[in-house]
Amino acid sequence: MPENRSSQVEDVSGSGIYPASGPLPPGAAPLRTPAGLAHPEERHVGGDWWPTAETAAQLVGRALFGGYFVYNGVNHFLNRSMLVEYARSKGVPAPEVSVVGSGLLILAGGLSLLTGARPKIGAGLITTFLLGVSPQMHAFWKEQDAQQRMNDMINFTKNMALLGGALLAAAQREPWPLQAAARGGPLVRSGH
Repeated sequence: MPENRSSQVEDVSGSGIYPASGPLPPGAAPLRTPAGLAHPEERHVGGDWWPTAETAAQLVGRALFGGYFVYNGVNHFLNRSMLVEYARSKGVPAPEVSVVGSGLLILAGGLSLLTGARPKIGAGLITTFLLGVSPQMHAFWKEQDAQQRMNDMINFTKNMALLGGALLAAAQREPWPLQAAARGGPLVRSGH
């Protein structure tokens, strides 16, 4: 039985490379695989690794996004008693455990995103924190006081934007540029 060449030929109809109709060129068509394609996220200039704008944006974004959660995770421990009282005022069960647990979630998640070490797990930790904390701590729809309602609405919507950022981070292919290696050497330099 003849080999089905249609599964091996890239669809280029309408591209100007081949006519939209007519015979295929003679010979076997090359089969492209993702592993065989060059990574557009990296450029090699003079043999050295050189980040593109996308790589640079991801590195700065990691520093800002991950750093935000590292800072707030540390803050959970430095200002634990104040945060425990605030959590208690919002009706959080076991506020002492909740403040320490949520601080650990965002500290570990932030460090993961900042370094690129297991970033999908880090994004998951931050997602867990935001989904658990936002409706309890910033339930603006329950507030009677207009000023407190406004503060909670601002914090709730900010947390939803941060949740979107965590989901975007979780969707990024690995390895990330200059990602801390899970095992072995300290850095993985490839973009994707």
